[in-house]
Amino acid sequence: MVPIPISPDKLFDTAQRLGVIDAVKRQLVKQPDPAAAKLVTVLEELSKIYGAMEDELTTYLSLFFDNSDPKQLARERGSLASLEGGAIRARMGEARGRCSKIWNIYTRYLTPWFDRVLNPNERRELAGLFRELSEVDSHMLDAINDIATWLTNEASETGDLVERDNFADANKRVLEARRQMRPMRERIADAMIQIRRLEGDFIEISGAV
Repeated sequence: MVPIPISPDKLFDTAQRLGVIDAVKRQLVKQPDPAAAKLVTVLEELSKIYGAMEDELTTYLSLFFDNSDPKQLARERGSLASLEGGAIRARMGEARGRCSKIWNIYTRYLTPWFDRVLNPNERRELAGLFRELSEVDSHMLDAINDIATWLTNEASETGDLVERDNFADANKRVLEARRQMRPMRERIADAMIQIRRLEGDFIEISGAV
């Protein structure tokens, strides 16, 4: 079994820091602003970053090889092949570059709203959060490299088993990988739940303006 990738904790810690937005949500709700729609955009961009990782993991971890169903087997072979080359880095890399967009939204649209509604301490907390978000690209690059390397190597090993028609061991390998990756996927899921919850809250606010 290929060693489990250890992605930067900060990538996940930043999502937990979104509690800073949660803490001031009540004040923002009381004084809504068209900028709420831009905050929704920020949260959508963050969601795409975590979603890109989960999508690639799901492609591999949902594989099941059954030689009694030639069509399914052909589909699974195709999915496996898509993970073996360098294309996975390109696909996951599309999620990068979002952080400069997040910072631009913060400085141009969100800062005036926050300045109008929040006290200096709250504004400083949010400035710190958005600075972190603007730097997530570097952590995202590390995470992409870790997960892409793991998936490429794991898919290659599994592919060798499939080419030898050793479907039982190939399925066993995928199952073991699923168990090993569960903690990381739970962290991705927790981050996405936090982001989506806030996104829903601010969609309501933006619709009320």
